[in-house]
Amino acid sequence: MTQLKKILYKRVDSFSLLLLFFAVILFSLFFYLLKIDNNIRHYDYYRQYLQKMGMLNHKMETVFYQKYRYIDYDETSHILKAFQVSITQLEQSQMKQEFGEHIYLDLLTLGKDYQRKKYLLQKFEALNSRLTNSMHTIFDLRKTIEHKMKPGEAKQEEMHQVFFILSQILMDMPYDKEALEHLMSKLKTYQKEHAQFKYLYLHMQHFLINVKEMKILLAENKKIDLLNEIRHMINDLSTYYTEIRNKQKMIALSFFSLAFLILLLLIFNYRREKRKTRELLAFKYAIENSDNVIVITDTDRHIEFVNEAFEMHTGYSKEEVYGKNPNILKSDLVEPEVYQSLNETLDRGEKWQGELINRKKDGSLLYERASIVPIFMEGELVQYLAIKLDVTEYIRQQKILQQSATVYDTIGDGILIANSDRKIVSVNKAFSRMFGYCEEELEGKEPSVIMELKEAPVFYKKMWHRLLSTGRWAGRVNNRAKNGKRIPVWLTIAIVRNDKNKIQNFIAIYTNLEEIIEMEDKANFLAYHDSLTKLPNRTQFERAIVDILELAKIEKKKIAVLFIDLDRFKVINDTLGHHIGDEMLIHLSHRIRSVLDDDDLLARIGGDEFVVVLNLKKDKKEAGMMAQKLLTVIREPISIYDYHLNTTASIGIALYPDDGEDRSEIVKHADSAMYYAKEKGKDNFQFYTKQLSLDVEARLKLEQELLHALKKKELTLFYQPQYDLGSRKVIGAEALLRWNNERLGTVSPDEFISIAEETGLIIDIGYFVFEEACRTYMHWRELGLDIESISINISSIQFREDDVFEHFEDIILRTGIPAHKIEIEITERFIMEYSTTNLTILEDLRNIGCKISIDDFGTGYSSMSYIKSLALDTIKIDKSFISDLPDDSHDAEVSKAIIALSKSLGYLVVAEGIETVEQEAFLKTHGCDIGQGFYFAKPMSSEAFIGFVQNNKKG
Repeated sequence: MTQLKKILYKRVDSFSLLLLFFAVILFSLFFYLLKIDNNIRHYDYYRQYLQKMGMLNHKMETVFYQKYRYIDYDETSHILKAFQVSITQLEQSQMKQEFGEHIYLDLLTLGKDYQRKKYLLQKFEALNSRLTNSMHTIFDLRKTIEHKMKPGEAKQEEMHQVFFILSQILMDMPYDKEALEHLMSKLKTYQKEHAQFKYLYLHMQHFLINVKEMKILLAENKKIDLLNEIRHMINDLSTYYTEIRNKQKMIALSFFSLAFLILLLLIFNYRREKRKTRELLAFKYAIENSDNVIVITDTDRHIEFVNEAFEMHTGYSKEEVYGKNPNILKSDLVEPEVYQSLNETLDRGEKWQGELINRKKDGSLLYERASIVPIFMEGELVQYLAIKLDVTEYIRQQKILQQSATVYDTIGDGILIANSDRKIVSVNKAFSRMFGYCEEELEGKEPSVIMELKEAPVFYKKMWHRLLSTGRWAGRVNNRAKNGKRIPVWLTIAIVRNDKNKIQNFIAIYTNLEEIIEMEDKANFLAYHDSLTKLPNRTQFERAIVDILELAKIEKKKIAVLFIDLDRFKVINDTLGHHIGDEMLIHLSHRIRSVLDDDDLLARIGGDEFVVVLNLKKDKKEAGMMAQKLLTVIREPISIYDYHLNTTASIGIALYPDDGEDRSEIVKHADSAMYYAKEKGKDNFQFYTKQLSLDVEARLKLEQELLHALKKKELTLFYQPQYDLGSRKVIGAEALLRWNNERLGTVSPDEFISIAEETGLIIDIGYFVFEEACRTYMHWRELGLDIESISINISSIQFREDDVFEHFEDIILRTGIPAHKIEIEITERFIMEYSTTNLTILEDLRNIGCKISIDDFGTGYSSMSYIKSLALDTIKIDKSFISDLPDDSHDAEVSKAIIALSKSLGYLVVAEGIETVEQEAFLKTHGCDIGQGFYFAKPMSSEAFIGFVQNNKKG
């Protein structure tokens, strides 16, 4: 094997050398082609710059043609700059190295001529300016002089002749110079008559001098032929590039030819080597890929070769065993006499066969059936060849059979074995325990002895048909134990066939289902009941109410459905944790159940939603009385751990058959009544009326229109001025959203804001309002309006967005508004319901400069002790406290308290809803800083606001 490898390696080396040379040629060709491609790009780059310079030169020549007309000096400057940039780019490029010294010298010459032309163009601009100014002045003087002349005066004819010749000059037409000189001399004589003739003569003289200079300049410009120089450079560049390309093609073709020649040599060499090594590789392949373990040793019993099967079966790699004795696999579990017989047989030059127990690298045992043969060449022993068959799996299977017999006797499932005639030949111990029969009692009988035979005959016919056609059947059956006990089992029957595919045995496995059925009953309960309160869930409620309504229809009874929704439960759940909320729901479910009759249905159909179904004995008053009882027990304090909690409920009531006759309709109407109870202030009950359905329908229409309001640009902003109560000067504005719909007309924010919040539309609307307000403020600022800040209302729903701060920051950056000019208005509800995350967002907004204001202060649940820990700037007193000032003593005291406490904490105070002079005076007297309301100004459009502020400054 070693000699075989040496021959192969020698041949492979010669082939590899040729292959390496081929690879070098290919790589060289690749990099040369890469260089060619790079040259092409450079050529195109230079040519494009020269063509661009040609176009720029054309533009410069166009400028020279406009000698008597106004020219765009910025455009001229741009042309010169672009031409200079092109020259600089080419001078700094590799043109000299790539295309030769002469082309680079042409480029330098072109640069010098360009500088001359640039000088002439700049001089041309000055002449053009003087000429055009002179022309305008001359024509203006003509109008003045002719206006003063009398009709038919001789001077008038002479003026016409002068300006006729002037027009010929402007149009580059031949003109009579002597006549012009004669006319000029007459103009000179008229100088004493009128000052305008003097000015006309002087300007005409300057004009003619500048015309003469212009002709000289244009003549000099014609001598500088940049276009011809550029074309000459492009032609030289193309000629040189073509020569280089031809050379490169020849070199590339040489590379291709050499590579093709080497490829032919490789193919020829490969075929020759393949033919010569085929026999050797066949033998090598057979040894290396044999499924049997192959080991070759030298005459001293040192390992020279092992195949992959050896590595796979023993766990040793080739490198680990080469040069070592096969004894490394020895397990010491084989008798010494076996090894003695092996060595004696091999020493005689004979083949040895036998079984060995060796040990793998990982220590596990390896059972092998081995055949070891001495190899002789020319009568001399050169190697030993060992071929081994791994019988470990066979030994393992024998052990598995033994283990299977053990499992058969100890498994918990009953096992029955019948012969091909369906007669019982064996049962295990578990079967005997399950059914009470011993093996001797069942031997020779049919399995039907334990069958209950409850199922119809067709069931067993289908069972046997499937079993015989597929070889297996499984299903649930009921069997009867020896003592008569009925046992549900999962029966699995399999057919065992012999080599001729004839049925040899039937094996039946019986799994006792008694415990599983008990668990199913528990699972069914969990499927139809709430896991927390153990009340029927939504699924069970929907099944039960159908039966209740059908029975009521038959018995002609009335049914009341009470839809209960807990008020502010989410605040408790989010603030104190779900474990507190869960305990609260359990307490409330017990309380509600305690006031109901046994035949009344109570179900939990949502997080904080319950439904009660009552059988009414008389009329709807019973439902109202029950609703009042429920409100009373729900309202009672609940002690959970160290918390003393209070909650209320809103209850909607719908009656069968008055308010609906099917399940979905009656529940929907109860739900509508519940929402009406919430609108009425919560902690009450309401009966369903047809008007509620109409309100729901109207609300749905409004919601559908609101979906497209932004896209249709129906939403606009109005701005209500905020003013300093001391100076009555406008210092700010509040942005107020307005909606004008083509179908619904003008819709009040009180009607659509809540819907926008419930549907999530408030997110996009909120970003629209924020950006529009910022843009409007920047527009005011451009017009010179000095407004300290703009107040923007942000819904608490907006702050549920993960990236709300990033959105606001992006709008601020895009509009350019200074952040400290924005005052964000939030409500007390925002602070109390969403404390942690949203207050962090407020901190972020305040850190970039935004001001924070609490709107409608005094209507929520927050306290000043909580407010003082927040990052706030302004407190805004709700208009409900302002409307009855100063007559209502309660509102007056509350307003004074809010102002005093806010001042003590360093906050500004804004009073909204000021509508009378008395209200303004009261607030001003007690230290309120800023006012807002109809008394000062109503909300108005941006344009109207601009005019209002300007008038306010004047007044």
